[in-house]
Amino acid sequence: MQWGRAVVAVVLACAASAGEQAFGLQADGRPLLELAPASAKAVVLYFVASDCPVSNRTLPEMLRVQHEFAARDVAFWFVYPNTGETLQTMTHHLAAFGVGKDAVLDKASRLVALTHARVTPEAAVLVRDGAAWKPVYTGRIDDRYVRLGVERPQATEHFIEQVVSEVLGQRPVQKAVGTPVGCAIMNPSAPVQTSEDAKQ
Repeated sequence: MQWGRAVVAVVLACAASAGEQAFGLQADGRPLLELAPASAKAVVLYFVASDCPVSNRTLPEMLRVQHEFAARDVAFWFVYPNTGETLQTMTHHLAAFGVGKDAVLDKASRLVALTHARVTPEAAVLVRDGAAWKPVYTGRIDDRYVRLGVERPQATEHFIEQVVSEVLGQRPVQKAVGTPVGCAIMNPSAPVQTSEDAKQ
């Protein structure tokens, strides 16, 4: 009996350890322990929210870029950073927009803290730095939205597409252009976006 309890204790300890190291929960409830295999050349994180209109209207562009680069050793994750999101809302949102299963619930704020993302939608591009991944870009996905309530008929600049191309071509990565436009991330670890930021 005592041996059985010891086994259970070890299993629970291992599960807790994995949870502490995880980047978040995947759509099937499993912890995400690795953002990408060692062979990956870059990781793109899309910060999205199921209830953000700007995020939802930008999803087609996110999917377009994912389809363009997914076969070129670039990993993509749709990150749900808001503390109010659940696995159920995330799963329903993925199905409604045809996103697939490349999603992670970031309630522990690890990916928000790593990239300093502030709003949804926002994107981060990461490259390998030893055994870890480091962000080389965090910012707008494109320039469709000038500011909240003001948008172009279509984007004229596709920032994430350009950054990923620069990473794959081993060229210097452009700096983020302007402040991302969208819904503030509702997560204690998210950097605060000031009213001055919103005006840019």
